[in-house]
Amino acid sequence: MAEMGEPILSAFFKELNDVAYDAEDTLEEYAVYVKEYQVRRSISPEMKNEIKSKIKKIKERLQKLKRRISVLGLKRVYVEGTMSNEIIKRPSTSSILDESCFFGRETDKNNIITKLLTWGGLGAEKNYGVIPIVGMGGLGKTALAQSVYNDEKVKGHFDLKAWVCVSEKVDTAKITKAILESATTNVVPLTDLDPLQCNLTERLHRKKFLIVLDDVWNEKLEDWEQLRKPFQSGEKGSRVIVTTRSKKVSSIMGTLPAHRLGGLEDDWCWSILRHQASVDDVVLETNPKIEKIGRKIVEKCKGVPLAVKTLGGFLHSKTKEQEWENVLTSEIWELEDTDGIVPSLRLSYQRLPAHLKRCFSYCSIFPKDYIFSKEEELVLLWMGEGFIHPEGNKQIEAIGSEYFEELCFRSFFNPISQYGRGFVMHDLTHDLAQFISKDICFLLTEAFINQGDNSSRYTNNIKARHLSLFHTRTIDDNALDQLIKSKSSSRTFLLFGYISFSQYEYNIRIPSLVAKLDNLFDTWSCLRVLNLRYLDLEHNGLPESIGNLKLLTYLDLSYTKIIRLPESVCSLYHLQTLLLEGLNDYMKELPENISSSLVKLRLVKIDKYKCRIQVEDDRKLYGKCVGLVHLIVSGLENFAIVNDIPNSIFNNNNQVFSKLAFEWDNINNIGVGERAAAMAQQVIERLRPPRIDNKRLELTIKGYYGGRFPPWMVEMPNLTELELKGCKSCKVIPFSQLGALPMLKILTIGEMDNWEGEWSSPAPQFPRPWSLYKYRCFPSLLSLHIYRCPKLKAFSSFLPLPYLQSLRIEHCEGLESLPKVEAEGMSIIFPSLKWLSIVGCPRLMAFSNGGLPIQLQRLEISGCGEDERGLLPYLRMLPYKTLHLFKH
Repeated sequence: MAEMGEPILSAFFKELNDVAYDAEDTLEEYAVYVKEYQVRRSISPEMKNEIKSKIKKIKERLQKLKRRISVLGLKRVYVEGTMSNEIIKRPSTSSILDESCFFGRETDKNNIITKLLTWGGLGAEKNYGVIPIVGMGGLGKTALAQSVYNDEKVKGHFDLKAWVCVSEKVDTAKITKAILESATTNVVPLTDLDPLQCNLTERLHRKKFLIVLDDVWNEKLEDWEQLRKPFQSGEKGSRVIVTTRSKKVSSIMGTLPAHRLGGLEDDWCWSILRHQASVDDVVLETNPKIEKIGRKIVEKCKGVPLAVKTLGGFLHSKTKEQEWENVLTSEIWELEDTDGIVPSLRLSYQRLPAHLKRCFSYCSIFPKDYIFSKEEELVLLWMGEGFIHPEGNKQIEAIGSEYFEELCFRSFFNPISQYGRGFVMHDLTHDLAQFISKDICFLLTEAFINQGDNSSRYTNNIKARHLSLFHTRTIDDNALDQLIKSKSSSRTFLLFGYISFSQYEYNIRIPSLVAKLDNLFDTWSCLRVLNLRYLDLEHNGLPESIGNLKLLTYLDLSYTKIIRLPESVCSLYHLQTLLLEGLNDYMKELPENISSSLVKLRLVKIDKYKCRIQVEDDRKLYGKCVGLVHLIVSGLENFAIVNDIPNSIFNNNNQVFSKLAFEWDNINNIGVGERAAAMAQQVIERLRPPRIDNKRLELTIKGYYGGRFPPWMVEMPNLTELELKGCKSCKVIPFSQLGALPMLKILTIGEMDNWEGEWSSPAPQFPRPWSLYKYRCFPSLLSLHIYRCPKLKAFSSFLPLPYLQSLRIEHCEGLESLPKVEAEGMSIIFPSLKWLSIVGCPRLMAFSNGGLPIQLQRLEISGCGEDERGLLPYLRMLPYKTLHLFKH
C-alpha cells in the first residue's frame, strides 16, 4: 500500500498489495488442504484444480507487475531503520514564537515556569532537572516551550539559554554542536564529539542554564546518557525542557514530573479559528450563522490547535455560509495538501516499526470513541490476523501486550480513568488510521450499504480486507446481498451497534444479516476473524456452513443466544480464540469432537453451564486442546450439588496453561450462606491445575466466597502472577506459604471485604536488613498491589519483602499505618522498593518511625490523612536526584 505519491504509483502499489494478500490466502488454503489430505488420505480433484488455477493467476499478475516496474522507473532500495521513506519530515523549529497564534495556554505556561524557577526538593543533588512536555502531535508542545523560553522572568533567571530542534535520529555530536551555537550565537567549527563536549562543559561551568530539546523521538537510554554528560557542570537550578510525543522518552529523560499537555478548550480554539480565517466582528454581524458553523468545526478538532489552524487556513477570507459548511462536512484529509495537521500526525505513523504500523491502521475498523476495555481485546484480534511476530520462547500474547504498550507510549491510545482500565483513540488519530488504511480497512455503516457513498474515501475499497459493520437501524436486503458478493476477499468481520435492552437481555437485532449468514460463510472463505458478539441468533442458530471458513482463527459468539454449536465448528483447524460468554441460559451441548479437532486453541472463554452439562462435557472441551494456553472458567456459582463437581478439568498431562482464571459471578445477588461457601470451597479444591515446574503460570481467583483458599494455591512452583479479587469471605491470606514460591513476581489483592491484614502465620523478627536474605522470603516478588480492602487497618506480622520494587495500596479506607520496624523503618522491610503509591487511605496518619525506604524513586500520595508537612522529615532522607513526588 502506498502511503503517498502520484496516482500511477499509488495504483501500482495497491495492486501489488492485493496480489500479496491473494498469494498469502492461497498458500494458507493449500496448507488446509494438505491437513485434510493427511487426515482423509484423499483430496477432491475440484480442490486441486482450484488451487492450481489460483496459483497460475497470481503468477500472471506478478509478471505484469514486474514488467511495470521498469516502465515506472522503480529501483530496489535498501532502507535502514523502521521508516520506509523520508518524504515527510517535520520542519525544523526555532525559539521564536508567533504570539498572535498562541491562545489559551497560560495555566500550562505558568505551571512550567514555576518548575523552572523553583529549586529544592526533587533532584536537589543534581545541578539540573529535566521537564518533559508530552502529548500527541498538533497539541502545541513546541509553541508552549517557545512561550516559556521567551518569558521575561525566565530570561532574567538563567545565565545561558539554548534551543535545539532534535527531530531526526539522535547524533550526539550534532546536538552538542547545536547547543553550543545556540548558546553563543557563533558558528562552532568542531565536529568530533570529545572536543565538542569538552567545550560545552566549559561553557556551562558554574552557569545556570536552560536548554530546550524540541521534538525528541529517540528512546535509547545510552544516547541520552552520553548527551547529558556536560550538563552536570552547570550551576544548581539549571533546567532542560524536552518536548516529545513519546511517554517512553519522557520516562527515560525526565527527572521531574512530566507536563502532560491536554486538548485546548473550545472557546480558545474558536479564537484560533477566527484569527486564521480572518473573521472579524463585522463578518459575524453580517452572517451570524458563521459562528455557529465555526464552533461546530472547532468541536470536530477535539482540542487540537494545529487542526484548528489547518481548517482556519482553508477558510481564510471566506465569508459565505456554504463555504464554511463545506469545511464542516468534509474530512480534514480531503482538504489537506502539504502543510498542517496531516503531516504532523502522519509523522508519528511513519516513525512506527512496520509491525506496529499494521496494528495501528487496523484500529480504523473500530468506531470513533470506541472504548477498548482492556488491551487483551486488541491483542487477541492482532493474533488472529497474524500481526504478531514470534520472538524466541516468549508467549505471543505477551508480545502483543508489548505492541499495545508501545502504541500507548507513543500517544496513539489514551487511558480513560473514569472507565477503569480503558483506552480510547483521539478522533484525529482515528482519522489518521482511516486515511492510512483506506484501501484495506473499512468501517461500514447503513448509510453506505443502503444508499452508497460517493466520497473519495470509499471509491477504492472494493477489495478491503478488514471490515466492520456499525449497525443503528435497518439494512436493505438487496444492498446486503451486493455487499456480501463484493467483499469476498475479506479477512475480518466485526459487528458493532446499539444494543437493545429487554428484561436484562441485550442484543443487536439484524434479521437480514442473520438470514444471510449461510451465504456469507459460503462466500467469504478467507475470513480469519469473525465477531458476531451480541447478534441475536436465538431462532436461527449458527449455520453449518461456518465450517467453510477453514482459515478462521478468532470466533466470538458471546451473548448471541445460540443453543448449540454446529458440528462443522470442529473443522476449524486454525481456530486460536473461541469466545462463548453470556450463554449460560441457552447453550445445552458442545460438539463431541471439539477437543480433538481444535488443537490450536489458545484461549477459550466460556460460562459453566447451570448443572445441565455433565462432567464428561467439561473433559470434551478441555481434555485434549493441547494448544490452549489461556483459560477462563466463569459461572462457578452454578455448581449446586457435590456430584456436579468434576475431579479435575485438567486431565491431560500434556495440557500447559500460561493463564488461568476461576470466577464466581453475581455474588452480591445470591447471598452467601454456610452451604454455598462450603460448596465453593469444594469446587476450588477440585480445580487444581497440573503442576509443571518449568512452565510459568498466571492465576486469577475472582469472586470466590469460600472461607479459605485451596491448599494447591501455595504448592505451585511455576506460579509467576497471582490475583485474588473479590474473595469476600476470606479473612486470611497464606502469605508466608506463598513466600516460598520461587517464581512469584506479581501479587494483587483486591476487594477483600473481610481481610484485616493477617498473613496466616507470624513472621520472624529481623533485627537487621542483612538478615532478610538468610530467609529467602519471596525470592522473586517485584510488585504487590492491594486495593479496596475496607477492613485492612494495619499489617499484622508482616513478612519482609527484600526484592519488592513496587508497592501500591489504594482505597483502603480503614488503613491506619504502614508496615514498620521501629528502629530502621520501612527500609528494613522493603530494602529494594523503588515505587510507593498510597491512594485513598484517609485514616493513614503516620509512617514508621524510621521513615521511607532510602532507595525510593517514585512516591505517589493522594487522599490520605498524612499531610505534606508530615512527609517532609522522611523526604529529606531520600536521594532527591531520583525521587518523583506526585501529591494530588
